[in-house]
Amino acid sequence: MPSVVINLKLVGASTDLEHLVFGTKKSGRRGSHVAPIDDRLFRVLEDVVRKRRAKEKGQPPPAKKPATESKLAPREVQRLLRAGRSVEQVARSAGTDTAWVQRFLGPVLDERTIAIQGSQRAKLEKARLGMSGAPLGESVARNLRARRVKITDAELADAWDASRVDMQPWVISVTFPYRGSEQKATWRYDPHSRELTSVNRLASDIGWVPDGRRLSVARQSRTAKPKATAKKKTTTKRKTATKRKATGRPAARRPATKRRATAKRRATAKRPAARKTSAVRRRPAAKRRPAAKRRARR
Repeated sequence: MPSVVINLKLVGASTDLEHLVFGTKKSGRRGSHVAPIDDRLFRVLEDVVRKRRAKEKGQPPPAKKPATESKLAPREVQRLLRAGRSVEQVARSAGTDTAWVQRFLGPVLDERTIAIQGSQRAKLEKARLGMSGAPLGESVARNLRARRVKITDAELADAWDASRVDMQPWVISVTFPYRGSEQKATWRYDPHSRELTSVNRLASDIGWVPDGRRLSVARQSRTAKPKATAKKKTTTKRKTATKRKATGRPAARRPATKRRATAKRRATAKRPAARKTSAVRRRPAAKRRPAAKRRARR
């Protein structure tokens, strides 16, 4: 019985990213056939691409290299890459070369980029200080400029990183040089609830900036306090004076000790002027001659 060839059209991938979905209709969006995404599929696609390139260049097809069987499934490879493992580390764990692991890195990098951008738009909240006045990305840039950290905008963009273990929140970090050493601030970010929390003290310091509106209100309240106090004192004095007039009581006199000291200072201040005046007005009296000389003269 002759075999029947069915032409299938690729619809897409399954929700668990474990199968390719194919359909029989040209314009259909639903598939009726699936094929597993495994190492065998990747090896076949690599062989086809290699033969096509050689055919286009007019070269003989290259000899097929013996493929090394991976110890890890593609899903496990992506999980390790998402957790922050390098390509070389995952290749050693899988027992394959880095080129085989490199094929699974693209989707993981896209997930990291989405997580970093989402965390940069979120705001950090601190105890007793409230919500930050700017998103995380702007707050970090402003605080690094305030601390005079020598880093350009392009270097700061490359300094962000993200990793995730299973279904836990993303771990967002930024690394920068400061005073001859490498500093690293780390936050936790949940993309579903958009909740952002700091892991270390450096992340809490550079990820938060004061709210400009709250700061201006606080300054206005501090400036208005002395005016209100002065007005209160003036009102108290007026009330006291009015009460004395109504009761007919004399104003409180100063203590006797203060009155004596004041009178003594006034007397001391007037003495030099009085002595000077008396010295100018008085003239020395003429010396009288002895009585014997006056008689002899007569």
